[in-house]
Amino acid sequence: MLHTLIELYTATPAWVALPPAQRSAFFARIGAGMQQFDPDRIAPVAMGRVAEGVAQGIGEQFYAVWRCASRQDADALMTGIAATGWHDYFTTTHALGAVDGLPEHLADLAAA
Repeated sequence: MLHTLIELYTATPAWVALPPAQRSAFFARIGAGMQQFDPDRIAPVAMGRVAEGVAQGIGEQFYAVWRCASRQDADALMTGIAATGWHDYFTTTHALGAVDGLPEHLADLAAA
């Protein structure tokens, strides 16, 4: 079943202190690590900086949205991200769920 993974993250002081060459090396490892994932099973949907001044917004700096073919693929992605040392440099919050249509979502809300 198709799942969506949403990541919200902010740079830590360790990232801010990291020299540019080490930042580049870190992102090279990230890029290499992403090669292990089948793009038909795990694909980025959108990534960017979180807009400021949004009503009921959040305090995070960045977001990423991923389409994952299954819960297992999403779990593998989160495990792979953690293995890179990502969480040493970015505080991260995850939201993960199966993709539903509007009628199913409204039924879930009504049942809550």
